[in-house]
Amino acid sequence: MAKDLLYISDLDGTLLLPDGTFPKESKQRLNHLIEEGMKFTIATARNYDSAHPILKGLDLRLPVILFNGVYLADFHNGKILEHTEFVDKGVVGSMLNLAQAQTIEPFIYTFGEEHQVYYRHAKNPGSIAYLASLEKDDRVKQVPEFIFQEDENVSGFLLIGTMENLEPIYHCLKEKYFDHLNLYFAEDVSMKGYYWLQAFHQQANKGNMVEKLVDRLNLPLNKTMVFGDYLNDLDMFQVAGYSVAMENALPEVKESADQIIGPNSHGAVLDFLESMWMNA
Repeated sequence: MAKDLLYISDLDGTLLLPDGTFPKESKQRLNHLIEEGMKFTIATARNYDSAHPILKGLDLRLPVILFNGVYLADFHNGKILEHTEFVDKGVVGSMLNLAQAQTIEPFIYTFGEEHQVYYRHAKNPGSIAYLASLEKDDRVKQVPEFIFQEDENVSGFLLIGTMENLEPIYHCLKEKYFDHLNLYFAEDVSMKGYYWLQAFHQQANKGNMVEKLVDRLNLPLNKTMVFGDYLNDLDMFQVAGYSVAMENALPEVKESADQIIGPNSHGAVLDFLESMWMNA
């Protein structure tokens, strides 16, 4: 049965090491499984420009799920095969007003001719740390104001701050735009005391894109096994045939999983995949 499955793994906190890398040796081990016929791909919050450099050299032959399910893309050239709906710009304007009242400076992700990440300022330690993590990402643009081109779509936004600052924004957006936004609100896994409030279109989540992927591959959903650690993985946990959480996952993710394996720091996903394949 293991050799009939489609395996889908999250990246950060799951397949990648805690420093956000995937070593050459790990790529070789995973490539060996793929060469032997393993159907494997990824579902990540990262965009193509962020995920591809980390995984370069990995022979991913299936489409990859990017940006929390906003896009399904070809891993080797970044061509978008499918995408979900985008966030209405009027909703973005409302968010900006709420953020200004709490002195929060957002990051806004867009897609037009290319992907962009816009920000005005990074004021608190959580935002500064996030911006530092994007240091080598050419998509990042500092702007004096958020002005979008007519053909530029907003694929999502991120606010980083304290619970006190973000909670009123979260509740207001959830109440006012419950039928439009898909919201994730949780503590920053790398900086305690700071929280992330992420928003995408209601239809943009990993679970919906997993369904699109299996339709595309003509595979049944009950033949999928997914791996994750964070809130944005719960949607694919709900639709997949079998779900696996990391030891380092959030408590609610562990509670939703069919199985819990070791931490990402020990390369538990790759060890698990090799064990499944060898024992099939």
